[in-house]
Amino acid sequence: MRVVIPVAEQLDRARQEILVGGPLNGRIGLILIDNALELMCHQKATEILERDRASRRLSPAQRNDARGQVFGRKVAFLKGLGHIADDQVRAITIFHRHRNQLYHAGLRNDPVVDHLARRYFVLTIELMAPLLGVARHLRWEGALLDDTARRLLPELAGASRHRARVDIADLARRLQADLPEPAQGLQAALRDHLLARIQRSEEDFAFIATGRGGKDDPRDTLRRVQLEHDTLAELVRVRRDQDKERRRLGLPEKPLDESVLSMARGMPILVELNGKLLPDWHPKHRGLPFSSWRKQAASIDRQESLQALDIFDRVLREIEALDEVMAEPIDDMHGWNQHMEDVMMDRR
Repeated sequence: MRVVIPVAEQLDRARQEILVGGPLNGRIGLILIDNALELMCHQKATEILERDRASRRLSPAQRNDARGQVFGRKVAFLKGLGHIADDQVRAITIFHRHRNQLYHAGLRNDPVVDHLARRYFVLTIELMAPLLGVARHLRWEGALLDDTARRLLPELAGASRHRARVDIADLARRLQADLPEPAQGLQAALRDHLLARIQRSEEDFAFIATGRGGKDDPRDTLRRVQLEHDTLAELVRVRRDQDKERRRLGLPEKPLDESVLSMARGMPILVELNGKLLPDWHPKHRGLPFSSWRKQAASIDRQESLQALDIFDRVLREIEALDEVMAEPIDDMHGWNQHMEDVMMDRR
């Protein structure tokens, strides 16, 4: 009961949030569904470990993944044993990343979060029987039987106080029954949101594309900002490793001055440093990616939902990575424009 009832109650509440619709309800639903699936995966892994005590067929690495708290490794463990399909694992990874983003990075994809929650809900319902079994015999714990539990699990009303059989497949059908289709389908919602993000990213790049003088080649600018970002990131990583070693030896750290790092942008020293720190470096984007992104976004319409989700996530992560690369150059350009405005005001 300590697994089935919390899973059923969280999925029931997530269903209610999905029916209301909208970004806030989608965020709540996504979090509830993700937690319900984590409980299901944990229960399945625990049962596999219990059965393995006698046979000892699992490797030490498998047992560590099954016991551990890293959700991705536990899902991979269950995939390796055939309990979750490969395309389902990829989808779970994507949904879980968006759930983590809600927690840690704020709100970035509100227009599609309710669509993501709805598809995650359907996927989790599909995995209830594979992970929890078609039916479960539950020990009676009266304290867990509130009104919601009785509504979701009516078979418990007349069950023995010592053992009760719950039909998990029937519970899954009840949870998903009569779930109406949204006004806009998943693929169309993912496509439209991706196109909007691409447009925003292209407009951001246009702000720095031709440089301070307005005459730089946008392709050269794209290469330069990628080189600067990757070189500075590698410099920070190397210095952190050096400081870690210095701490081990009882020596004082030598922190980097971030203001100096920022001032190095646009200077030849970063090109020289790139050659030393990253001798085999190549830019992620050799040309402007926006046209290619739009073609991939348009292809989402022709895909099944999980394949559409794959394309959406791949392109979205590329957009987010380029946005991170552009963030400081855009700030620098704003600072430069403000400086030039101040100079013009002084001349007046």
